[in-house]
Amino acid sequence: MNKVTTKMRSLFCNINKISKLNSNLHDQLRWNNSFGFNQWRKRQYNIFSGEGNKNKLFCSFAISSDEKEIEHVVDGISFTIHDNSSRYKEETKNVPIVLVHGCYGSKKNFRFFSKMLKSSKIITLDLRNHGNSKHTDSMKYEEMENDIKNVLKKLEIKSCCLVGFSLGGKVSMYCALKSPTLFSYLVIMDILPLNYNSIKEHVQLPYNITSMTDILYKIKIKKKPQNKIEFLKYLKQEIPHISDTFANFICMSLKVNKEQNKLIWKINVDTIHKELSHLMDFPLDSKKHKYNNPCNFIIGKKSDLVYTIQQYDTIINSFFPTSKHLILENSSHTVYIDEAHKCAHVVNSVINA
Repeated sequence: MNKVTTKMRSLFCNINKISKLNSNLHDQLRWNNSFGFNQWRKRQYNIFSGEGNKNKLFCSFAISSDEKEIEHVVDGISFTIHDNSSRYKEETKNVPIVLVHGCYGSKKNFRFFSKMLKSSKIITLDLRNHGNSKHTDSMKYEEMENDIKNVLKKLEIKSCCLVGFSLGGKVSMYCALKSPTLFSYLVIMDILPLNYNSIKEHVQLPYNITSMTDILYKIKIKKKPQNKIEFLKYLKQEIPHISDTFANFICMSLKVNKEQNKLIWKINVDTIHKELSHLMDFPLDSKKHKYNNPCNFIIGKKSDLVYTIQQYDTIINSFFPTSKHLILENSSHTVYIDEAHKCAHVVNSVINA
């Protein structure tokens, strides 16, 4: 009996070892696959099925228990901090990187992309009226600049690399032009320092912020959906050709309150709608503001927010005379998703400059 018991214990011990080995191997393979996903990754960031994964749009991996994000709040602005030094070892730089999302987005959009940046301090934040940050009646560029500065002041950061996408790119350009010492490195993704109210070229939906905001405002105020299914139905009635990707992207900023049978909007559509004219503008004069620090613009050739606009390079150089421009042949507006590795390489190269 003792011999049998001993053998059984030995067997269970071996099974546990194999199980742990397989688990570790699975985690390693999952991580490697998420980094080597270029070929199969195309549009794999649609909303996942299953209750536990509904907020993981733009993530091609599941965050494991040892990678939980800790959220911080400074003056109503929500942000997270990542340290990639254990991942990149001696390649890691001590230059803080600040990531700023686009309109209707949130810091969650950068969950995958932030893992590719070789810095010991990566801050992803929610702009006001987005994500978990405060809702306000105003959304001026100067106010968003102060929001970011307050976070950096709290973190005692005196110099950083600012990376902005779309509206976040315009906010980032504004910040860098006003405070080039604090924002000593700059990477802008598929947006121009331009008054988009004045351009003749038509920006297609869903990236036409004016039309898109009008639609969202109409759905919220007039249709009053009570859940995400109702919201998606109304959205597809307004934009029949809208992709599942973008529709699900908007859904990331919606939360269902089951007790009140109510849909909570994390994006403050009311204020964004009111501030549209200002947000579409770029309220700085190129004759008074120049940025000569290391700076890169990443442009999607399949996007109509930069590449199709006449003399876009002249517009960029009027504010950023020493900037470099990278055109991504196979990318739409969402460059940091379509060609994530190339975008990450640009950011990592800038902080090495």
